[in-house]
Amino acid sequence: MKVKRKVSALLGKMARDERDKILAQCDQRSYAKGEQIVREMDWAEHNMYFINHGMVRVTLFAGNGREVSFATLGQGENFGEISAIDGKPRSATVIALTETDITIMSSQVFWRLLGDYPKVARQLLRQMSTTIRRLCDRIFEYSTIGVNNRIHAELLRLARKNLDLDGIARIIEMPTHAQLASRVSCHREAVSRELKALEKRGIVVKKKRKFIISDIDLLQNMVDQVMRRSEDCYEADSALGRADLHNEISPAKS
Repeated sequence: MKVKRKVSALLGKMARDERDKILAQCDQRSYAKGEQIVREMDWAEHNMYFINHGMVRVTLFAGNGREVSFATLGQGENFGEISAIDGKPRSATVIALTETDITIMSSQVFWRLLGDYPKVARQLLRQMSTTIRRLCDRIFEYSTIGVNNRIHAELLRLARKNLDLDGIARIIEMPTHAQLASRVSCHREAVSRELKALEKRGIVVKKKRKFIISDIDLLQNMVDQVMRRSEDCYEADSALGRADLHNEISPAKS
């Protein structure tokens, strides 16, 4: 059976002949499930990677072995642009979650691509802006909301990526509890408890590895409520801090 491959979003707006010319300068490689594709702090290469088929996880490992995941990427997506741009070591480790086919583009070809095709450079800028916004959201979540709420926010992100036309999210490749825990910086047991609680409330339905979220609006409201409270607390703390600083630097009146 022929495997369907999705054209990279970064290269998708190029004419077919232009894209084929660029891809002819690239290498193709397949990775087995669990195989490491790039390693954090690796200086050896600065290639750009395009996922033709399969899924990968972008992650970091602490000195004690604890894993913190940043993203799961699938076909049509890409990674490696940070190192390809600045020539510095890899900022994260990328591991194949399934059998994965990759197009590998050298940094030299990548830079020529950006110079010769401004529309690709603009698409990359939009893509990196989205990544920065997503990471800012995660930093805010880690700093201000509790574990259960971070799990809700991550489920909402997954639901949005797997939303069908009927308004129901069907997450076919549901991350394991351990993988979810690594994404929201908590223990696997906390994920298990919260998913069971959400099942009892009827917010999620589990069918083997598939998760169905039928009421996206309810999940969105749960996240919005706690985020608003966190933002209010942050603004209050900031105002208090500014007042304290003003009192410290203002001369006392006799």
